[in-house]
Amino acid sequence: MTNLFWTSETSVMLLLGLPTVAYLVIAYWRNAPPIQNLSETIANFNLFNSLYSIFLSMALVTLLVNFNNVQDDTRRESEAMVSMARLLNGLDDAAGAKRALVDYATAVVRYDLPAMAQGEMSPEAHAAIDGLWNQAYKLQPTTKAQESLTRLLLQDLADITKCRLTRRIKAKENLHPMIFGLIVAGYYVMLIKTWLTRVGNRKTQLVFELPMFAMIILVITVIEDLNTPFVGIVNIDTSFFDYALKRVSELAGLPRP
Repeated sequence: MTNLFWTSETSVMLLLGLPTVAYLVIAYWRNAPPIQNLSETIANFNLFNSLYSIFLSMALVTLLVNFNNVQDDTRRESEAMVSMARLLNGLDDAAGAKRALVDYATAVVRYDLPAMAQGEMSPEAHAAIDGLWNQAYKLQPTTKAQESLTRLLLQDLADITKCRLTRRIKAKENLHPMIFGLIVAGYYVMLIKTWLTRVGNRKTQLVFELPMFAMIILVITVIEDLNTPFVGIVNIDTSFFDYALKRVSELAGLPRP
């Protein structure tokens, strides 16, 4: 299966990089048009530039906030696993639930994390969380203290389930395809604008245009990177799950799988 990050980044390079190269080749071989009668057109394109910059900034900030939220939920899920393992040590006849918790932590590390590179969740982890809930239903507290521990334990399990749902939703796509389409369309308009407002000196033209093209493409690349939070150059730290598996296994008194 292909990596979701490289698939999205390749699409960005094809959709934006190839038209840019084509523009630079054509601009090099063709003389610049006169610009003395294009003042109104230039003013309209300046308005577009401002709106496009705002649009890119909003997309980038939104994905950054989403990225931080997913990072927090990932940390919360691993913390809830460790907390649940500690609470299970205070209950009688919790061996089945301990085993199920270790199985779930193992399934997340072994199967879920690789599957999220394709924006998916593993069936093994789905089965493991179902098994963990089934074992939690079988717990029979015998004292008031154990009833309190069981309530806290079920709250941790609910947090694990909610955070898992967040991973499922956020692993694949956080930027609506229509928004990405608008970003690409806006970049094409930028190419048209630069074509109509070229200057006669080719060196001066390249000095103005290349940094602008590079910056816009890099910003869009970062947006696509943040759109796949579990893979890519900027990605969620999943080492929390390795730590959780280690601690859950130790607290349950079971060898790490």
